[in-house]
Parts: sequence; structure tokens; C-alpha cells
Amino acid sequence: MADRFADARHDVWLHARKMWEAGLVVASSGNVSRRIDASLIAITPSAIAYDQMNEDDIVIIEVDSGRSIESDHLPSYELPMHLSIMRSRLDVNGIVHTHAPHVTALSILRKPLPPVIDEMMVTFGGAVEVADYAFTGTEQVGTNVVRVLHDRAGALLANHGNVCVGRDLDRALHVALVMEAAAAAYIKALAAGEPVLLSETAIAAGRRMYEERRQA
Repeated sequence: MADRFADARHDVWLHARKMWEAGLVVASSGNVSRRIDASLIAITPSAIAYDQMNEDDIVIIEVDSGRSIESDHLPSYELPMHLSIMRSRLDVNGIVHTHAPHVTALSILRKPLPPVIDEMMVTFGGAVEVADYAFTGTEQVGTNVVRVLHDRAGALLANHGNVCVGRDLDRALHVALVMEAAAAAYIKALAAGEPVLLSETAIAAGRRMYEERRQA
């Protein structure tokens, strides 16, 4: 019998694989999810390394109840965070959570990523704030993320990496890649001196472009 969730499972598996190949995660760390419709999401499984993960391993979850259906594995331990974002941001259809080295370094320092490059404003919609710490896998992680994410495309998780969102998984993964590159540049700039932030004019222009892209 054909798998009615085959397309969603493939999409999540493909982007999880790309995330791993880009070096944003190792082993089975991090996670990826995609909205299927108003009532269902697909998410990576718990504790399966990306180089061993198959499309059939992707778990289907009911948004309201958090229960899995037609799935053989447990969902990612960070399911509560994904559900919190999906429930609060109806414009979000793709979520990527990474432990990339430079964003994780900032998250350990609990240091926001300010607008220092034009592309950051266009891609993130503003400074990348740090969500308060909560133990991994708890409902509080999602609550804290939603509180600082607002309408932006990403947030840092205190001592835990980042989370990136988009209208689809292509966009969410793009945000994750840009954020890691921006974090690397920012950390190097901090080591060399005092980074200069963008002007208010540049910030406003970048914000307008971000809003236009979100609505496109």
C-alpha cells in the first residue's frame, strides 16, 4: 500500500541529510520538521544517526495531541519545541534545529547575534536573540523560543544551538546556513576588536526586504 505521507517524509529526510552533510549537526543531534497540513507534521526520529536514517524512519505527528500515527519510531526528543512553534506561527512550514559550532558557541555565551551584515537583516528579520535556558525536550524550551522568536526566522537556544524557521524546509535550512556563517564572522570580529553594527537606515531597509520576502 502506498504511503500517503511519502512526500513529507522524503522532504524531511532530504533536508535532515543536507543539514548533516553541511556540518551543522553530528550523529543524531539536531532535528527537522515539516508541516503537512493544519493537523499534521513530519519530524525526524529520535536517536537515529543521519547517515543511517531512511525516509521511512520519519515520524508523523498530530499537532493538537502530539501523538504519532503510522510511524515505527519515536519522534525527536525536541518535539515539544517544534509543536510550540508550529502552533504559534502559522506562517512556518519548516523548522531546522542545529548544533552548528559557531551558533552553539554564541548560545553557550548566551550572546545574541546582532545585525552586523546586511544579509542578516534580510534573512533573519533582525537580531538573533537568545531564548532562556530550559532542559532539552521540555515544553519550556518551546515556550522560551516562541517568546523571543516573534516574527523572525531564527533564535539561539541558551547552551543548545539554534532553531531556524521558514515557509518551507528549503528556506529554514538556508536560514541555518546563513546564521552559522554570520556567527563565525561575528566571533572572529569580536576576537579582533569591537564589531560595528549596521546603521538604523540599513537595518530598516533590510527589515523591509525581509517582510517582502515573507509575504511573497
